[in-house]
Amino acid sequence: MSQDELKTPCFIIRDEILRKNLTDFKRIVENVYPDGIIGYSFKTNSTPYILTKALEYGCYAEVVSDTEYCLAEKIGFPTDKIIYNGPIKSKETFKRAFFGRSVINIDSFRELQWLKEFSNNEMPRSIGIRVNFDLESALPGETSTGSKGGRFGFSLENGDLHRAIAVCQNIAGVKPAGLHMHVSSKTKSVDIYQKLSETACRIIEDEELDIEYLDIGGGFFGGNDNGEAYGKYISVIHDELERHGVKDICLIAEPGASVVATAVDYMSSVIEYKDTSYGRFVITDGSRLHIDPFFRKDRHLHTMVSQSEKLHEKQTICGFTCMENDRIMTVENESELQAGDKIVYYIEGSYSMCFNSLFIEYLPYVYAEENGSYKLVRDKWGIEEYLQKSYIRGRSDG
Repeated sequence: MSQDELKTPCFIIRDEILRKNLTDFKRIVENVYPDGIIGYSFKTNSTPYILTKALEYGCYAEVVSDTEYCLAEKIGFPTDKIIYNGPIKSKETFKRAFFGRSVINIDSFRELQWLKEFSNNEMPRSIGIRVNFDLESALPGETSTGSKGGRFGFSLENGDLHRAIAVCQNIAGVKPAGLHMHVSSKTKSVDIYQKLSETACRIIEDEELDIEYLDIGGGFFGGNDNGEAYGKYISVIHDELERHGVKDICLIAEPGASVVATAVDYMSSVIEYKDTSYGRFVITDGSRLHIDPFFRKDRHLHTMVSQSEKLHEKQTICGFTCMENDRIMTVENESELQAGDKIVYYIEGSYSMCFNSLFIEYLPYVYAEENGSYKLVRDKWGIEEYLQKSYIRGRSDG
């Protein structure tokens, strides 16, 4: 199948870029930490085709819910190659992860109670603990939460982290052997990872922990640059750990956007255009909901595949929905778009596919491209897919 044969709107997964990003990150981590682990973030883009590629390229699955844990198993990840994070774990899946030797980073005191129930000296178990600390005070303006503070993990400042570690240390057969340091940041700067590493070292020293692994989390920048950006992060983490004498550990990194964003494009077709006193509006079969679900962007890296050689002064590219604000971007002095023309948007693989809406139209096509050849990896949803779990007349037994 050629690109001309693709049905729109659609996402296009570029196999070679995805493979290169994942293997570059893995190579760079393992060059410094031979036992290092790359845990691909399911929440960033859980398209099954992408998940199978992450498995194929040697990644672990990083999941944050029962649903994602079950999906990882269904895709074929062994349970000991699953990293189980997040605050909404169920007791049933937690138990399966515990006995399946998954990497578990606990997030709440209720999970400590489950550890007490499941632990025994005959099967010693290493457990990680997610750290909550005030990164915003250390690096003002760099965190996503700002002055509101983060809600995940055990607070370092109020003593909950110390108490959680103490509880772990007193559970027979359980060892607090890992720290999970993930913090959502706006800037993705290397300073974030220097501070995360420094704080982890301080906790290790203050609590006298015998650490087996440091899970630095995700939130990296990079992709499609031969691993140059990834290397800067790993270097600053390594230097900080070395400075504090923390050696011979496993480093876990949980990339999502930095490995998948540059590997996915989005393509839509022009339906028509209309002129008003406010200018030209170009109607497409795509939507802002597909590539900008939070309505934050006003520009996209793009290419227009147009029949026209003329340029138009100003065109507002709009989506298929009946919302006036379904306006993807405004372009100036670019190809005058006609019905049937295509617009390809680049770097659209991060989160947007997971946030796709069922508003008016349902989930779009997804193709994968390798060496110029395309294959369908997810069909467009129609009414059958939409109705598949619905009970039109209701059920009395559920």
